[in-house]
Amino acid sequence: MARNDFPKGSSQYINKLNKIKILNLIRENGKISRADLAKNSGISAPTVTRIIDSLINEEGLVHEVGEGVSRGGRKPMLLEFSGADNFVIGIDLGATNIYGMLSNLNAETIAEVRQPTDVDEGFEEIVDKISNVIAELLQHYKIQRKRIFGIGMAVAGLINKIDNIIEYSPDFHWNNVDIITELGKKTDLPIIIDNVTRCMAFGEMCYGIGRECNNFIVVNVGYGIGAGIIINGKPLYGARGMAGEFGHLTLQKDSSIRCECGNYGCLEALASGRAIAITAQSELQNGAKSVLLSRCNGDLKSITTEMVSNAAKDGDEVAKRVFDHAAEYIGIGIAGLVNIFSPEAVIIGGGVSQAGDLLFDTLKRVVNERSLHAISKNLRILPAEFGIKAAVKGSIALILNEILNLNHNTDV
Repeated sequence: MARNDFPKGSSQYINKLNKIKILNLIRENGKISRADLAKNSGISAPTVTRIIDSLINEEGLVHEVGEGVSRGGRKPMLLEFSGADNFVIGIDLGATNIYGMLSNLNAETIAEVRQPTDVDEGFEEIVDKISNVIAELLQHYKIQRKRIFGIGMAVAGLINKIDNIIEYSPDFHWNNVDIITELGKKTDLPIIIDNVTRCMAFGEMCYGIGRECNNFIVVNVGYGIGAGIIINGKPLYGARGMAGEFGHLTLQKDSSIRCECGNYGCLEALASGRAIAITAQSELQNGAKSVLLSRCNGDLKSITTEMVSNAAKDGDEVAKRVFDHAAEYIGIGIAGLVNIFSPEAVIIGGGVSQAGDLLFDTLKRVVNERSLHAISKNLRILPAEFGIKAAVKGSIALILNEILNLNHNTDV
């Protein structure tokens, strides 16, 4: 996505800020006149008129919807955000699935596509699969190219926001890959990427818990573990955009369990979905008696986190011990985040969160035991608003945020 880094205080910078203010006032008010926009924004009527002309004719983000009620003169022409007529694509690029969603600018889902990811196929094959998902989404609904504003993509890995590359992804075994350039060879749509958990936090900020509080943390427990941290209504990026690698806190310094990042004793190596499955497999290899053995038909490598979760819910002692062990480590890690950031809420998403009370009961107990009571006494620990769709909805929120801040093209 192209940005305009105008010097602060310049006429271009002020013009862009005014334009963003007017666009968001229209979106928030539903239908509004030019006169009311000038009154509510404090921007002069001639400037409002010029901005509206640009938003209608150049951006295509606003349209006229008819006349309003007269206040003693001519009836005013009402304006409306063109949310239903313009579209974006969201992609959740996960180690298990590529999940695509076509949405309008009102964040209403138009179509969805899911395709399995095979991380062993390599970077180029995965880019081809993403391209196929995009093409399939567009086939669902005949849309003019000019009505599609771009693609937001949630990626499991360290996103260098300065160079716009995936600097490192242990899940995919990628180093310094430029997915925007490679995917751009297959589509002319603008593309923006961000870390999957921060995208989930974006989704919560726009459509979930963020409507109630300005300080919260999203913890994504899936194949890996990450955190998206929202402080005073803004995502925490860190120096180069890589903040939030919660899963790579060392929680067991003398551990023999190696994480995919190369370190030993990482939270992710001890408690992620992948770790839960591997630990259960190891228990059975060492002779533990469990219903998991029959449920996997003797193929220990086919044991999944979901199988462990279901067996634990059915009362299997081995599965319950494995799952509780992982949940306790996650709780210890979250207690540390709570003590550092003092959030109003912690949102738990990712595949492991689908275990429900099996996970949440342990998390709440451990966080309560290990965090400072003065900080955590009003803390809420909640499931993600959109469940397994949290990341793809977050990628939609990511691209919508760019559009509403007019970062989708070079014109202001």
